[in-house]
Amino acid sequence: MRLAVDIAEISNVCELYGIKKVVEARVLTKGFANHNYKIKTPKGNFFYRVCTQQKDVKNILYEIEILLELKKINFPTAYPIPKKDGSFITGSKNGNILIYEFKEGSHPELNHQTVSEIAKCLAKLNRFKDIEKYPRKNIIHIDYCLELIEQFKTAPFQYPEIYAYFIDQTAYLLKSVSQTLPRGLIHGDVFPDNTLFKNGRLSALIDFEEVCVDNLLMEIGMCINGFCFIKNKLDCSLMETFLFEYNKIRQMTKKEWELLYDYIQWAAHGMLSWHLRHFLIYKQNPRQLSRVNKLMERVKILRKNQLPKFKRPNK
Repeated sequence: MRLAVDIAEISNVCELYGIKKVVEARVLTKGFANHNYKIKTPKGNFFYRVCTQQKDVKNILYEIEILLELKKINFPTAYPIPKKDGSFITGSKNGNILIYEFKEGSHPELNHQTVSEIAKCLAKLNRFKDIEKYPRKNIIHIDYCLELIEQFKTAPFQYPEIYAYFIDQTAYLLKSVSQTLPRGLIHGDVFPDNTLFKNGRLSALIDFEEVCVDNLLMEIGMCINGFCFIKNKLDCSLMETFLFEYNKIRQMTKKEWELLYDYIQWAAHGMLSWHLRHFLIYKQNPRQLSRVNKLMERVKILRKNQLPKFKRPNK
């Protein structure tokens, strides 16, 4: 379904941020959680985001606080623009609205150059200090998987094959994801769609909506899912490049290496759980169902096969 662009409404909201004379508003993406627009004005371009899934203002404020901290270390991202009164969020009938700097660039092709760039960026983020000031549980968590299983019997929409897989795989991963590992700040959703590149170089990692404190291996597993799978199959050469560059900046522990393959599965399984919770078990959505089936196929293949041998850095 094509998104309508209400230029008058967008112009009125932009006025609150001191942004005048909107000449064009173009739809960028209609994601699972946000509607995004590029706003053109005589004084430059801006990124206009409508949060359709994130209703809790506290979570949005958490994201903004993290971004303002990252600004102090010149982290490559798009920073939020304050309103004239100093606040950042505008409520609307369609969801909470934020406006950000607009970063030029495009989503990357998956190759060794782009994988190297994102690995170095993530390692820098994962070394962020003072994480105790920003406690927040990851939206993908084993606890939520267990809660979800309890809802399957009474769910309005039944997917017997998916539910059977989900119960079995959750039990399989429970021990691994419950072990104590290094923790830190993670982006939580590092996929090509959330990155912008120019001439093969990363210009920005965007969409910090899922930022939280979690096991750093979760970030690694998620990014490998995003940048090291070609046609739904793990590309070990790309993964080797990612791990080599990442470990130049933050060295993984012995236990992280031991659990790496389980965490690649866990990240994919966790994404699948997100789609079931929001809101596939409650309403039909062919697009989400297709994504769930693809993730389920991916995890089954990973579990069936052992982690292929590859050159490990620092060994």
